[in-house]
Amino acid sequence: MRLEILSTSLYGSIRTGATGVAAILTGVMIILGISMVMLDNYAVREVRRFVTIGGKGGKRDPIRLGKMRLPAAAIVYTIILLSVIIPVGTLILTTITHVPGVFTVENLTAEFWIGQSVKTTQEPGLLLNPGVLKATLNSLRIAGLAALISGFLGTFVGYVVAKFQNNLVARYLRQVSFLPYLVPSIGFGAAYLTLFAVPRGPIPSLYGTMLLVIIVMSIKYIPFASRAGISAMMQLGSEPEEAAMLLGAPWYKRLVRIIVPIQKSTLVTGILLPFISGMKELSLVVMLATPGTELMTTQVLRYMDYNYNQMANAVNLLLIFIVVVLTYLIQRFTGSSLARGLGG
Repeated sequence: MRLEILSTSLYGSIRTGATGVAAILTGVMIILGISMVMLDNYAVREVRRFVTIGGKGGKRDPIRLGKMRLPAAAIVYTIILLSVIIPVGTLILTTITHVPGVFTVENLTAEFWIGQSVKTTQEPGLLLNPGVLKATLNSLRIAGLAALISGFLGTFVGYVVAKFQNNLVARYLRQVSFLPYLVPSIGFGAAYLTLFAVPRGPIPSLYGTMLLVIIVMSIKYIPFASRAGISAMMQLGSEPEEAAMLLGAPWYKRLVRIIVPIQKSTLVTGILLPFISGMKELSLVVMLATPGTELMTTQVLRYMDYNYNQMANAVNLLLIFIVVVLTYLIQRFTGSSLARGLGG
């Protein structure tokens, strides 16, 4: 029996050209999301729980588990095994075998990685494939720029919301900045494709350009960055900025030289989350990507459509490797941590 949900119905409506049905489904999903946000805002009405001057966003107190240490460790290792080791290990095995599931010496191969011409695709292996390398660079450029733009806008939103809490514009900005998260990704991409498919006044047609993908991704991931910015600014006491104000420092200098350095960890997290999401995004960009702006995720989809599963899995592994390494390096050099969440 086929399981039908709102998102699959939306995808089917867009594919069949039923734009009216797709718009109604998108509206229903947005209304449901807004209702959940309003319920959450009603339940959590205390906006300022604690503030900090030194920038340490939270305190961690280790708890001795005693006799529960081994059972707790077993649960953690089981989760890691099921969620990381087994899926990634399965992907690796499929990329080094001619026939998946047959683990013999004769069936092992490296052609999907370094082959001059893979028999099934008639293309070079992953590490020698110019199309895959171009898609990788496109993903890094687009996701990186979109993450930086989202991070800047999120920091600005957080500053305004925290400093003008009782202002109507600040409250409006807080809610509006979360709205892109409530819109289904495929509907969000379709809307911008329709908007910029043809010239609009002084704005030329952006379809097929990298700029359109960057704009769409930046706006879609503003909720991640804005929540990080709001969290960071809400936790920061007013004393450091007031001291700078007494010395005559304008607001942008206070933001760059005082606020951002103090809450650097949380704000970097607000950039990392859009970057990670952008690297693995598919439904948002599936209708925006063209042969000149193909991404790693659309490359995976292309291989899957032609049943080139080994090549698709190899691109997935490369994507995982890039995201993990870059995330680790950024956290190492900035002192941030995704494990601590948006609260720093």
